[in-house]
Amino acid sequence: MEQDAKKRFGDRVRRARRDLDLKQEELAEMLGTSQAVVSNVENGVSAISAPDLPRWAEALNKPIMYFFDDHALDWQRRALDILAMLPEDQLEVVLRMLKYMALGMNENNLLK
Repeated sequence: MEQDAKKRFGDRVRRARRDLDLKQEELAEMLGTSQAVVSNVENGVSAISAPDLPRWAEALNKPIMYFFDDHALDWQRRALDILAMLPEDQLEVVLRMLKYMALGMNENNLLK
């Protein structure tokens, strides 16, 4: 994750934590991590790995996509980021669904 993206991500984590009126220490306890980890994420020093993101989103009572600035990323990057969040054992199913959706849209002249 590039530095600017880490900073934007951290800002959203901070905003979500403050929306819940939580201290960093309280969020860290909920996540089973340290206050330093929360601080590093909020300050853009560290990033959350994709497998950990659902846990953070749940603790902060936000949907996963809340943490992504869709306007700052091109569509390919957004798609790859979303696919990276999926468990590997479910990825093939999602890819097949996307393929059939694209084929259906093409058949119905919905793709330009």
